[in-house]
Amino acid sequence: MLLLVGLAALTGCRSSGRTMSAARQAYAVGDLESADEVLQQLAAGRKRHRSESKLDLAMVDLARGEPQAAEAKLREMRDHFDALPDLAALDAAALATDDNQRAFKIAGYQQVILRSLLAVCSLAGDATDAEAYCLQAQSKQQELDSHGDNPAAAPQIALAPYLRGTLREATHQDYDDAERAFRLVSAIQPGFAPAADDIARVSNAAHSQPGHGALYVIALVGHGPQLVETVAPTTTASLQIASVLLRSVQNHQQGDDDEPVLPNVVSVKVPAVTIPPSEIAAIGVHSQGQLLGASQTLTDIGLLATQQMEAEMPSTIARAVVRRVLKETSVAATSNALGLTGNAAAAFEFAAIDAWSATEKADTRCWGLLPREIQVLRAELPAGRQPIALQPLAPSGQPFAPKQSHTVEIEDGRNHYLIVIAPEQIVSVLP
Repeated sequence: MLLLVGLAALTGCRSSGRTMSAARQAYAVGDLESADEVLQQLAAGRKRHRSESKLDLAMVDLARGEPQAAEAKLREMRDHFDALPDLAALDAAALATDDNQRAFKIAGYQQVILRSLLAVCSLAGDATDAEAYCLQAQSKQQELDSHGDNPAAAPQIALAPYLRGTLREATHQDYDDAERAFRLVSAIQPGFAPAADDIARVSNAAHSQPGHGALYVIALVGHGPQLVETVAPTTTASLQIASVLLRSVQNHQQGDDDEPVLPNVVSVKVPAVTIPPSEIAAIGVHSQGQLLGASQTLTDIGLLATQQMEAEMPSTIARAVVRRVLKETSVAATSNALGLTGNAAAAFEFAAIDAWSATEKADTRCWGLLPREIQVLRAELPAGRQPIALQPLAPSGQPFAPKQSHTVEIEDGRNHYLIVIAPEQIVSVLP
């Protein structure tokens, strides 16, 4: 009984998930004040949810037109995650409860996206550090590539090299650097058709037509991937990993032929990626009554999240199996200490193990306010003040919401960046 009481204290109340969901829904419909208020409370509350709350707060800051505040939060979280040690496959707290007790750390591809979004924040402000952030993102990508055994665990992200290509091109000198960057974009994202035009343009050392400048619309489109709890069957691969982990936990000596006894676990609770539906597919861009085009996908974050989860699933299931083994061992030891035998011992062990396992929850913490996709559109416009109209487009290509009008100052031979936040419709446009 003392064991079960201790478990209840360890697992505690998990009602904060509903609160996080409410904050993210408020963000989706443009109620940024409510989203900020709830996330501020979560960031100041239980340690387990602080990091994901701060990441989401940075996205709220960006949507509120405060890129410097967003940049400061993302820098803080970049440094925080860099300082964390590599996550152990199992630790004491996670063994007693579930993966929610592990330190929250974003996935490798999200580390690259974090640095890429720092560049976006800089472009929405004075752009001073934009290229430095792009280089940081590419450096993190190379680090992941060199240390990863599984290619799915370190997918390539095209956003940073694309932004760096635009910045190098704008110098009117470093066209070779720009071409290398755009060729990398094409290799990472072959379906991004504008890369061919970018390569052709910089290979001819021509930033834009005389008397024109370049408008870049960077759109954060759709609801990003979320994690929800589901049940997954155990697999041969996951049980093999569980055997290795269990040997490590039990400190088996080299050459010991004893095989750990795995329980007959058919399925376990695990996180699964879900992408909330959103009507928006792209952003239509107009000027002077003419359609300049629609934004096109440069980075599909929903696809990256799904690939990451698939790559990690065998290990996630294995940890749950190992927890079951150690819980059964602990309960059996408690039964022996109480002097229980026969049917009394069997009944106690069944009830205790069942109750203990029922307290487990899948770890559904995530950076929930990332967009589904990051899209871009480039257009050349005459120098001077130009009217721009932005409109959400459905998958059919038809608009489903009114246009939002803005005025941009285009400079001859220079770049101008518009950042569009559009989880369902257009919530905000920066600068």
